[in-house]
Amino acid sequence: MIGPKRVFVIGHRNPDSDSICAAIAYAYFKNTVDKKYLYIPARAGALLKETQFILDYFKVETPILITNLSSTVSDLNLKTPITAFPHHSIKDVAMIMREDNIDTVPIVDEYQRLLGVTGYKDIAKYYIDRIEWDEVTTSVSVDLKTLVQTLQARILTNPKKVKNLTGRILIAAMQKGTILHYIKPGDIAIVGDRIDIQADLIKSGCKALILSDEASVSEEIIKLAKKHSTLILSTPYSTFTISNLLPLAVPVRAAMRQDVPVVFLETPIIEVKKKVLESVYRCALVVDSERRLISIITRSDLIYPIKKKVILVDHNEKSQAVTGVEEAEILEIIDHHRLGDISTLKPIFVYNDPVGSTCTIVGELITLHNIDIPAEIAGVLLGGILSDTLILSLSTTTERDKKMAQVLAKKAGIDIETFGRELIKSQVDLNHKSPREILLQDFKENIIGEKKIGIGQILILDRQELNPLEKGIKKEMEKIRKERGYDLVVFLIANPLERKGEEIWVKGEKEIVKKAFGVKLEGDSCFIPRILSRKKDFIPKIGYSFEQI
Repeated sequence: MIGPKRVFVIGHRNPDSDSICAAIAYAYFKNTVDKKYLYIPARAGALLKETQFILDYFKVETPILITNLSSTVSDLNLKTPITAFPHHSIKDVAMIMREDNIDTVPIVDEYQRLLGVTGYKDIAKYYIDRIEWDEVTTSVSVDLKTLVQTLQARILTNPKKVKNLTGRILIAAMQKGTILHYIKPGDIAIVGDRIDIQADLIKSGCKALILSDEASVSEEIIKLAKKHSTLILSTPYSTFTISNLLPLAVPVRAAMRQDVPVVFLETPIIEVKKKVLESVYRCALVVDSERRLISIITRSDLIYPIKKKVILVDHNEKSQAVTGVEEAEILEIIDHHRLGDISTLKPIFVYNDPVGSTCTIVGELITLHNIDIPAEIAGVLLGGILSDTLILSLSTTTERDKKMAQVLAKKAGIDIETFGRELIKSQVDLNHKSPREILLQDFKENIIGEKKIGIGQILILDRQELNPLEKGIKKEMEKIRKERGYDLVVFLIANPLERKGEEIWVKGEKEIVKKAFGVKLEGDSCFIPRILSRKKDFIPKIGYSFEQI
């Protein structure tokens, strides 16, 4: 197998800092306690400016982007392929096939770039196409070094330092007169220990003699061959074996096909199956962007279901998960939200705890296992906690969040209040953002009962900055409500430093918000005198209000 099996640790779409930071830290934890897999932190969307600030601050690499969990070539247990070079003889490649019990051999250059492929059918076709059925002779064009290796031969004479051997081949097994009748200058003769015939063949202009069964050669024949510039090879094989091996002594490029099915690591498995089925070789070659060969996929590799392995953090609802989650194999769920609708075929480890941040849960798990937390991991965990609890001020904040934040701050060597303020300031930037981008930058979809609700949120230090954008954002709220079929779209606006309360913009079934919070809407806006948590305050109250409508 090429590399260890991978498991992606990934948060929800439109990821917030808690989602990203939890994925990074949990991947670190799993890689420490479990060497069976390679756990890779991933993200399901673009980073918020705040999240990028956290990663840059602690010099942590950005998780890879995954927008679809449907299975691809990279999810297969790819094996290092058996290959051959184009200069290898057909015989050598055929022996590789027999010894390794394979039907197809990729041909690569010195840089492992794929040139083509050859199989038993290609070799058989090449062999048959070169038999002259109406004559007793055939022809050959072969590198001398390859020929010597194929026949396990010794070079007895090579006056002209021949490197490539070309010409008709004749088996000198007939009467002397008959043989001399067939021989033409430049031919190659296979002959035994008949010294008189050896001499006559050399005198007749034979380019080369191939002596079977390690036939003896006299000094006179050696001198005669040097005089006529005749190449003499001696091989332990019989005449019959030599005649069979000669066509196989040519470079395998002669029996190679270039029109081979090629796939990449990102190619969907459904497409791979189609290519393998349509291929005459019943396989597909895996290459990189520079056509370097990575592996070979055969039908046996596609027998069993192929799924990406994932651990979900900070969510457990399909509507929030990355596309294709239903096709993936979910190994674990680490979350702090309400139970959603994701289900699995097999029992899995689920840790769902109503604390203020998923990063708190991850930090506690690492501590529970007595694993040292590096400063950078402690930093990103702290960033996730402070982001999700608004510097430990939301009603969702628990004593466990506060305790873990203190532990992490000490390990990271930073002050919570100072870092928290920098964190909030880092995300309050509306420059060069469209109304739609502002609305969707921290947006979550929830299904509550029979209602489909979209909730956007923004933290802002100066409410006046939103004034010129208010009309455009509200217009986008209505557009998104219609596009995605939401019953209600809300946009929560809070100033975490003032902590006076939260402004709410509403589109859709406004009565839900009025009943839930006992407020009066002015147009499509209202104000609630406290900062709300989506998961613990806003969504539960909306749910309760449905019973009153």
